[in-house]
Amino acid sequence: MPGRDTGPEPHALSTVLDTFMRALPHTLRHTAAPVGAQIEVIAEGPAGGRRTATATATADRWSLAVPPSGRPTASVVLDTETAWRLCTRGIDPDTALGRARVQGERRLAEAACQIVSIVY
Repeated sequence: MPGRDTGPEPHALSTVLDTFMRALPHTLRHTAAPVGAQIEVIAEGPAGGRRTATATATADRWSLAVPPSGRPTASVVLDTETAWRLCTRGIDPDTALGRARVQGERRLAEAACQIVSIVY
């Protein structure tokens, strides 16, 4: 929620971020990439984690279920506060990208930062 601090319980935030990141394949559905391309989103902090979306053989499909392998095509590293605020549109994608460390294909990182997990 805009204007409110993140709660002090890392397990709860970790669960929330895991749930929010499940929107990543849907977010990427119109993002073209070769089969096997991977976009890694890393939330740093006590409640953080690493989620990787992989382009599948089916057109316009991405999956969180495919185990990551090798070096990702793109990587976006955010602090946990920025990650959850991005997913709830507490901040806009450009602000999140400004706070992020991006490696690899910027176009894919920008697509990942369009994620919306909660609509209010």
